[in-house]
Amino acid sequence: MTETDIQDRFVIEVSRVGTVDHIVDLEAEPANRSRYSPRRELPGEKLCDRSTRSSASEYIALRDYADWKDLDKTTFEGDAPDEVCSYCWAAVLEQIKKVEQHEHGDIDERIGTVGYRLRWKQKGRAREEWYDIVVRPETTMAELDTLVCRFTTLDDFHLRMYGLEDQYLDSTLNVIPDLQFAEVDDPSYRKASEMAIADIAERAALWEGDRLSMVYDFGTPSHYYCIVKEGYDPEEIEKLLEKRDPIAATETAAIMDEKRS
Repeated sequence: MTETDIQDRFVIEVSRVGTVDHIVDLEAEPANRSRYSPRRELPGEKLCDRSTRSSASEYIALRDYADWKDLDKTTFEGDAPDEVCSYCWAAVLEQIKKVEQHEHGDIDERIGTVGYRLRWKQKGRAREEWYDIVVRPETTMAELDTLVCRFTTLDDFHLRMYGLEDQYLDSTLNVIPDLQFAEVDDPSYRKASEMAIADIAERAALWEGDRLSMVYDFGTPSHYYCIVKEGYDPEEIEKLLEKRDPIAATETAAIMDEKRS
């Protein structure tokens, strides 16, 4: 990704409200929005959820923004300037790093053929409690759901959906447990038993450092999320399972490690 590509893709959203300006990824797929949403016609996606967007906002490249604000920060590197949201800035750096990894390695060829180590955490207890779940490419979201729900308070009566990042409205997965699939009766959703990790990896270009989250009851904040810690070729997963006894397992996935306080 060239510097021009970066500047064209990530633009500063200049608003008349708030203490800092935010950043919009013009290449991001718009989140699932209601047709009544005031954000429906806005370009791209803002890189954090710490403010609302306005149709009155202006969008300018970082170089032009730096010239306007008399900043010495004309490229996305290091710490964010005081005028720009630090969460958005960090998200840009992470996106650039991810693109560079894909461009300089064989990651694109491996996505969809590898499994992962997913470190699952609970918000507010991320340091006190976590679980490492190893999944194969063919592991279904239903199997993953079974293992994740071993350490949640959820049961089969709760509606759960897995998504990218923090909340289901920003999800591109729309995966829900089979038991609730018929009740929802919406063709945009997929049964958890019919969606494999490989499918999700290909749709989301899933790789190390990315995040998945589980939300439930439609509209509540996500409490459980994971960070993709490692990618494993299938033979690496077999060796791992041979060396260690899992804490719990399905046919193709296993909880390999945990921290509980």
